[in-house]
Amino acid sequence: MKIFNRKWLAGLGICLLVSGVQAAEPIHLTHGQGTGGTTDALARLLGQEWSTRLNRQVVVESRPGAATSLAASLVAKAEPDGRNVLFTASGHSANPYLLPTLPYDTARDFQAVAMVASTPYVLVTTASLPVNNVAELVAYLKKQNGSTSVAVTSIGSAQHISAALFKKMAGVDIEFIPYKGSAAQASDVISGRVPVAFDNIVAIASQIRAGTLKPLAVTSKQRSFLFPDVPTLAESGYPDFEIVGWFGALVARGTPEQIVQSYSDATVQAKSDPAFIAKVQQLGAEIMPGDSKDAEAFVQADLKKMEVMIRDLGISLN
Repeated sequence: MKIFNRKWLAGLGICLLVSGVQAAEPIHLTHGQGTGGTTDALARLLGQEWSTRLNRQVVVESRPGAATSLAASLVAKAEPDGRNVLFTASGHSANPYLLPTLPYDTARDFQAVAMVASTPYVLVTTASLPVNNVAELVAYLKKQNGSTSVAVTSIGSAQHISAALFKKMAGVDIEFIPYKGSAAQASDVISGRVPVAFDNIVAIASQIRAGTLKPLAVTSKQRSFLFPDVPTLAESGYPDFEIVGWFGALVARGTPEQIVQSYSDATVQAKSDPAFIAKVQQLGAEIMPGDSKDAEAFVQADLKKMEVMIRDLGISLN
């Protein structure tokens, strides 16, 4: 009769537990935004891919509140068994430095599973502003001696951080006007009430195409496939400028590696599927390459980057 040691039996138990959970329980893919937006749409696309490739039911849940930290808190406090996954965006990296009383540790309590997609932000002006590139805008702003305002989507947002970084790098004196959403912000920029703005390129793509907003530069290192003729800020004289909106999936730290790997593999496969790529691009986003290890390295680096940037730019919600 064979005698099995405890370590072997324990390992077998973990494997059986993992496979049992994966086979029987649905995956809850939770995000902190409202339904109908880019985050929700990308989460649903990923959920469909996981459902097919993992042979699992995937339930996408919207839990908005507390600057997306409510959804993050639910996943951070859940059992690390892979049943609860956070689908989040770039605000995840800024929150710990803007909301110091978060009920979780952003760096230690999550394990990145996969980066899915990214979108750049874009610097735009009202169509009638007498500038056609970033250099001309900077010259114009300097002549205004601080009388020009820049529209951003809420204080502490990636749009605000982009505008603050531009202010510092360009050496211009501007004031920030926060808005609750892109629609109201775009309306005021189109009318000329606020002549300059930073916004997500997806949110105002239709106004750019219509010619009512003039795009000067994007915040990513590469040009956007949506508007390939629009240069980057890095090309426009600010080589270190790079801020993108990213979207990815995270689980609670301590989730078994087999589960992390299976989710990662399913996402990598999806990201090489032309049909999935086309659906992501229809949302104005671009595929982010890499597996779970690449995703973890990216998120940890982005956390450090946001910590330095928010501190050095003096950004605060108070």
